[in-house]
Amino acid sequence: MILFFVNLVNYMDRYTVSSILDAISEDLCQPKAKCDTSQEGLLQTAFVVVYFFVAPVFGYLGDRYSRKYIMAAGVLVWGAISFTASFMNTYWPFLIFRASIAIGESAFTTIAPTVLGDLFDEKTRPIVLGIFYLAIPCGSGLGYVVGSAPADWHNGLRITPGLNVLGCVLILLFMIDPPRGVVEEEKKTSYMEDIKYIAGVKSFLLNVAGFTCVTFTTGALSWYGPNYIIHGLKSCNETITEGCETRIGVDSVSFIFGGVICASGVSGVLSGMLLSKYLSPKYPKIDPIICGTSLLVSCPLLIYGMLSAKDDLVSAFAILFFGTTFLNMNWSISVDMSLYVIVPSRRSTAEALHLMATHALGEAGSPYIIGVISDALINTDCPDLETCSNIELTTYYALQKSLYLAYGLLFLGGVFFLVSSIWIIDDRKKVDRIMELEYKEVEGEAKMGIKYDAI
Repeated sequence: MILFFVNLVNYMDRYTVSSILDAISEDLCQPKAKCDTSQEGLLQTAFVVVYFFVAPVFGYLGDRYSRKYIMAAGVLVWGAISFTASFMNTYWPFLIFRASIAIGESAFTTIAPTVLGDLFDEKTRPIVLGIFYLAIPCGSGLGYVVGSAPADWHNGLRITPGLNVLGCVLILLFMIDPPRGVVEEEKKTSYMEDIKYIAGVKSFLLNVAGFTCVTFTTGALSWYGPNYIIHGLKSCNETITEGCETRIGVDSVSFIFGGVICASGVSGVLSGMLLSKYLSPKYPKIDPIICGTSLLVSCPLLIYGMLSAKDDLVSAFAILFFGTTFLNMNWSISVDMSLYVIVPSRRSTAEALHLMATHALGEAGSPYIIGVISDALINTDCPDLETCSNIELTTYYALQKSLYLAYGLLFLGGVFFLVSSIWIIDDRKKVDRIMELEYKEVEGEAKMGIKYDAI
């Protein structure tokens, strides 16, 4: 529960910015009216770019030193930087501090799943990881609510740092750092040996590719979703457009969007976890099949939900709930797969590479790339913004078109997961054989030690 709490704070902190992005944009980029869409996206992209470089470092350290103290230090550093960022009043200092949060946050996110992997066996691990990853949708939803609650956006960003301090204390006082597998690092390996081993696990690589497509889509939708809907509603207020249904006020969008993300995340993660738990004993390939199929089903639902946001927002939210439910079904399963196809002594390194690739190539790039495409479409349709008849409608359609890239990658991610089912059984059996050999070796050495003592 300690790790769940810290992960909850992690995603709360990340998405408080998204919930108040419009206010931040208007304040930080003065004298301009607001930041460009690409500048808004760069706030998230810069964070994950830093994450890309520091995650492998903590993966290396997590396989060799005390995971408890590394995580505690990381959580404290991340909270301190987050608190400092809330005092920035111009764009570039704010971006630098928000990006630097990744230094502390990656110390937690790369190591926490490996601790759970060593604390629980393969029967209970899917349930535990499912609970752990419920923090993603719940934290994201709470981030939208918490960030938009205070009148001043600066104060909205000062709530989570206090929770970071609490999380650090809980880790130090109550968390157990279990042995890594059965050998507790009896055999030291070099970092390059670890990389070479991980690169040879085909199901792991396809898992990473599929999950990268997931994080690209979730990064884009989570970052721009509320703003996209707000632009659509504002366009209805500027000019009465046929089909506009404004039954929900602009001020309520972030709150409701957060509620939808939270509820669909809980239902999606739990559904995926339970399907995996009850079907995997009979169908060993079921994990990648659940991940791939759920993504393919989510694509048309997300597309239709976002397309109908301006015309009928109530129905759009209902459809988005089901679309994001299927989208979230793969979170705990994907991480569980990345653990059980890798030997315990190399899991922190593998998890760091998994997170580095999925966040840097997925979540990091998506806000900025979608923002650049959106800005280009806006400039094409409306070269002179001051004379544009309805800039809100233009921005709405520009974001709508640019998000098709995310949907296309989501479909590709589903294909990657389905292909990984070809190798998942063999890769898992290899780990079991290695673990069995290591256990026999340790057991044999223990018996030899008893004989020598008797002599």
